[in-house]
Amino acid sequence: MSIENEKTLEVYQNTANMYLENSIKHDNLDLEKARHKREKLEKFLRMNIGSLPKGTKVFEIGAGNGANAKYIENLGYEVTASDNAKAFIEAIKENGLKTIQFNVLKDEFKETYYGIFCWRVFVHFTKEDVLKVLQKTYDALENGGLFIFNAINRETREVDEEWVDFSSEYHMGVERYYKYFSEEELNEIIAKTKYQIHSFHKEGRR
Repeated sequence: MSIENEKTLEVYQNTANMYLENSIKHDNLDLEKARHKREKLEKFLRMNIGSLPKGTKVFEIGAGNGANAKYIENLGYEVTASDNAKAFIEAIKENGLKTIQFNVLKDEFKETYYGIFCWRVFVHFTKEDVLKVLQKTYDALENGGLFIFNAINRETREVDEEWVDFSSEYHMGVERYYKYFSEEELNEIIAKTKYQIHSFHKEGRR
């Protein structure tokens, strides 16, 4: 794993509780915006994860508080929600979900899945990290399975990568690594794997 990702994981290990608290504060600033954002994500999950056979296994990488994993479970899937930070693991357990402590760059998948979901995680991966994750998730999928992930659009940023500690409600007291990807850059990385792109969504500003 990259030194960038390793240092960022250390930050989350030490500040996960603060992150969870700040996420609630962030949503409370504009409840209507938070509701709309949640509805869009749930529609996206229904369209994509929801296309998989009901009752099959789905794995989430970096589940945070487990809200997305819980929604996927309610769609009719057997979900394993993972994260690296202990406080996130505890939050996932409070949602009544099956969970394991898991670092996708270091740990090996013990089972195969029809779906693997990874939301707001690629932003902390270098290009080399992304290729490794794509290769590992491909090997952990059943035939016809889906790997669903998102990344922050490079077109909305002034730099390719940076170390950031937000000054707003997401202030953590220490910088984290952020990497921004263009569609072309992601396509180049995916082309080095056995994946076939099912669909590509772009939204937000440009």
